[in-house]
Amino acid sequence: MIAMNNPLAITAIVHAAPEAPLVLRGELPQCIRQAKELGYDAVEIHVIEAPTFPMGEVKAALRETGLHISAIVTGRIFTERGLCITSPDPQNRAAAMAEMRDYIDIAAELQATDGVILGWVKGNRRADDPEFDRLLAEQLRLLGEYAGSRSQTILIEVINRYETNLFNTAAELREFLTKWQPPHCRIHLDSFHMNIDEADMPAAIETAGDLLGYFHVADSNRLAPGRGHLDFAALFAALERVNYRGTISLECIPGPDGLATGAEGYSYLTEVLNRR
Repeated sequence: MIAMNNPLAITAIVHAAPEAPLVLRGELPQCIRQAKELGYDAVEIHVIEAPTFPMGEVKAALRETGLHISAIVTGRIFTERGLCITSPDPQNRAAAMAEMRDYIDIAAELQATDGVILGWVKGNRRADDPEFDRLLAEQLRLLGEYAGSRSQTILIEVINRYETNLFNTAAELREFLTKWQPPHCRIHLDSFHMNIDEADMPAAIETAGDLLGYFHVADSNRLAPGRGHLDFAALFAALERVNYRGTISLECIPGPDGLATGAEGYSYLTEVLNRR
């Protein structure tokens, strides 16, 4: 029997495409209140633009509900503005790094418990650039040092091969982190991505081991857990074996109703985790 008390978080964003795997949509204070009503412990915020982030309103909603922020997500730096920390263009790289620092500042101001998620903004490995890994390691060193100075962690996401050619498995990312040792950087796994590229998902969690810093859940079809074929009991047992005490965050396609999806996800997760 699994008996885990990891915090449960739900993803939130002001607006996103219907098919995006982000559950709560709307003004962030409203999302925080909805997360509280659904039973979650925390909210994972996908920031669109740092300069317009409603810091005062979010802080007030957190005080009101007693919830906390698990992570700040940086994907919009790449998807909305095309910035990348390993771009061949030095100006693009500098802009991406500046925005990453802004997101780290938001996470620090909100006292995010797990850190800042770095996904697509890390870029793709370029076959014609033998120094790519060195550049990436240096950028992660700089970001990690800045995050550490603000009591935050960089959570590097393992993403499937159809979206990126860099860090498709836990083993690949662990090897990179072990070789280059960027400070305050940890592994972020996502059950949807793992189902594509990991031959043995519990073994991948064990490979991440003590470097595992964050865990996203969605089923094999990227719908709410329980809607596909993934064995979440086996995944959570692996998390327990590696003594993972971080957040388990629901990042899935919301379907026509994010609130219903959030409720369904919470019910399923608490049942499997024996938290009822």
